[in-house]
Amino acid sequence: MSLDFSHIESPGLLVYPEIVAKNIDYVLALVNNNPDRLRPHIKTHKTQEVNEMMMRAGIYKFKCATIAEAELLAISDAKDVLLSMQATGTTLARFIKLVQQYPNTRFSCLIDDLKAAEEIQRICLQQHVDLHVFIDLNVGMNRTGILPDHASNLIQFIDSASHVSLKGLHAYDGHIRDENIDMRKAHADKDLESFRNLVAELDREIELVVGGTPSFIVHCQNPTYVCSPGTFVFFDAGYAKLYPENSIDFAVEIVARIISKPSPTTICIDLGHKSVAPENPIQNRVRFIDYPEWELLNQSEEHGIVEVGSHEHLPIGQVIRMIPYHICPTVALHQSLQVIENENLTGHWEVKARNRKINI
Repeated sequence: MSLDFSHIESPGLLVYPEIVAKNIDYVLALVNNNPDRLRPHIKTHKTQEVNEMMMRAGIYKFKCATIAEAELLAISDAKDVLLSMQATGTTLARFIKLVQQYPNTRFSCLIDDLKAAEEIQRICLQQHVDLHVFIDLNVGMNRTGILPDHASNLIQFIDSASHVSLKGLHAYDGHIRDENIDMRKAHADKDLESFRNLVAELDREIELVVGGTPSFIVHCQNPTYVCSPGTFVFFDAGYAKLYPENSIDFAVEIVARIISKPSPTTICIDLGHKSVAPENPIQNRVRFIDYPEWELLNQSEEHGIVEVGSHEHLPIGQVIRMIPYHICPTVALHQSLQVIENENLTGHWEVKARNRKINI
């Protein structure tokens, strides 16, 4: 790479818009270029620029995890936004304000509990707001959602509610990450059996939002599913083993610089756990692009210790390029992405929805 790093900040993130566009095109191609079958999650990128890139490609439905992400989509003029959270307390109050303030965007949220549904109905009645909801179904991840076999009372209440209506069903299966594609397909078929049974029992036209990036390559083959991958726009080393080579590419890199050589075989780089997602074991946080044999040994807030074998050829200040294992929380740690086009720094994309609040 002949990129001039003299004006590149470290630790920092580099984004390559050309690769982002390629990844969007790849995902669209897998659903036969039918944007009706996509509802991408924006938790990975949290930027207005990527929202607009997807909309220029014809994508108009989105999913998000926070009120800030939902508002960013409305600011981006997205037509249809699903908050992938059961809104309660102040989140519900803010969500209702979003619905009122951005009438050109159709908002909906998840729901999996009868008491929560009653509270949403009460607030909507009080605020004179009509709201679409998706029932969140637990298909094996055991994080959120109601078991499909237990959803009938919730469905009946929503059907009888005056200000809440059922728009669809939601099934996130982030636990399905089998490396072998045939095993992944079998896993998805098994875990979504009760989901399919519920769909058959309902026998009505509703949106079926399923999966994330790992299972997208399976669910995209079912024309009745609306798929909601998110990581695909930037991609990361954690998901790379789940996709064929030359399919989705890495659109974001981490850059750091060597700031010290504390021992004969180690270097210190300016990449602490404030700059890359730290939830994985230390060896599964970054992949070194130019030195795949290197091993990250330890991190503190602003420092990373790397085993390199020998560092005689490595000067202080040298730029080190890496791919994160988990891109979503890594992006949220940075205020902006440094945009690289034609091997030049051309600007910055602000990570606007990394904060919990934009306006509302």
